Amino acid sequence: MRTPPLLELVRPINCVLAGIAVIIGVVVATGGLNISRLILLLAFTVAAFVSGGGNAINDYFDRDIDRINRPNRPIPSGKITPKVALFTAHILFTTGIIFTIFLNIYCFLLATLNSVILFVYAWKLKRLGLVGNISIGYLVGSTLLFGGLATAHLRGGILVPAELLVLATMMALSTIGRELIKAVEDMRGDKKLGFKTFPITHGVEWTTAVAAGFICAAVALSPIPYLMGIFRWPYLLFLTFSAASFLAAIWIMIGKGEKAAGNASLACKLGMGIGLLGFLIGAFL
Repeated sequence: MRTPPLLELVRPINCVLAGIAVIIGVVVATGGLNISRLILLLAFTVAAFVSGGGNAINDYFDRDIDRINRPNRPIPSGKITPKVALFTAHILFTTGIIFTIFLNIYCFLLATLNSVILFVYAWKLKRLGLVGNISIGYLVGSTLLFGGLATAHLRGGILVPAELLVLATMMALSTIGRELIKAVEDMRGDKKLGFKTFPITHGVEWTTAVAAGFICAAVALSPIPYLMGIFRWPYLLFLTFSAASFLAAIWIMIGKGEKAAGNASLACKLGMGIGLLGFLIGAFL
């Protein structure tokens, strides 16, 4: 069964993962789910819609490079026109931001800021090297922070607890490492279009070293949630496999460069999936 083009454009799995990250943020910030189900639903929906808008606007601005790197994506394959993608992004961003009106001003500001960053990233930042990779790291980490902000009214003035900042930092660091590896994977198309991504301007070996630095920093921080009492022992099991996947990605890249970037990127994606599952299970057990 084929995925409808609009769903393929917005990448629903990524949207759901963004929503789950927000729920994890809520659980960590409040110690459970003893809050309004409406708040949970709104927070999840805002994250999913803004994420979907980001995916749509990314495909809109990447339509030329996708003809080289990913010709089966909805726009280069002709399944969706650029105008439809742009309109879809606009609707998703706007709807997500409107929903924050029913949460609080902090959620409104963060959703608006992230929507702007997603647009600027797709338009310019992703072609400018490390600053684009760092932007994505921030955006991923901020999904946890959004969960904290959605429940700020329960903490008497504390917007985001320290525990949530640790988790958000871990997610941001690991994401930056993966984004750098993905940039190596996309070098062929990026070069043809004259982009100045980090591996193009600094080389594959240096990019691998920098990616390894970010990933190792995330791995080094990963025991802290257990030591702080945020998560219980099941988290450690998932942590082990997640860390192994990320470290395997570095090992795959060493000495093999661009040819190995695809497999290394998949290893990072697996590590992030396992890590997020560990966050989820650790938060509820």
